[in-house]
Amino acid sequence: MKALNHFIVHIPNKFKNEVSFNGGKLEIVNKYNEFEHRVNSGEIINVPKGIDKQHVGSTMYFHHHVVIEQRYDIGDDLYLVQYDSNGGYGNHSIGIENKDGDLTMLGDWCFVLPADEPEEETSASGIILSIKEEPELEGVLLAIPEDSEWIGAQPGDMVGYTKNSEYEMELLDGSKVYRMRATELVYVKEA
Repeated sequence: MKALNHFIVHIPNKFKNEVSFNGGKLEIVNKYNEFEHRVNSGEIINVPKGIDKQHVGSTMYFHHHVVIEQRYDIGDDLYLVQYDSNGGYGNHSIGIENKDGDLTMLGDWCFVLPADEPEEETSASGIILSIKEEPELEGVLLAIPEDSEWIGAQPGDMVGYTKNSEYEMELLDGSKVYRMRATELVYVKEA
């Protein structure tokens, strides 16, 4: 099977159904917070026309609608992930992570590492002494599409982004990143 404008990915479970807790695992009922527990990565089985076949077997990160909308489910735990090299809302393909952990961003998506959040100050008994401030809308740019030099930022830069653009995702190594469009980056901090 060869899709022309889609990646085909294998996703054995559409939802995360367990969490690690205190050295063990707990099964969760994800129906009550379905959005938070959607899976947003899977193994690439086939690539669209014009994409290097070396990505077959790598991990694809995709938009959360892929596991919810029935039109993308093609059976046997295989799903279509829309791809548009120009980006925009027709591109659900966010990025590819190869076996070495190298990221390739697709369309106009980028990954930003969240800045460290300030902790709330508490007493020994647990009383909150000071409420943590709302974090700045900034983080460290982790990965950006190759043709995005025009934005003026590169991986490793501290960048600011627009409000509500920071959709949290989890990478294979367990680290949390925000996925957003490169156009949602609004500044680069000078070092």
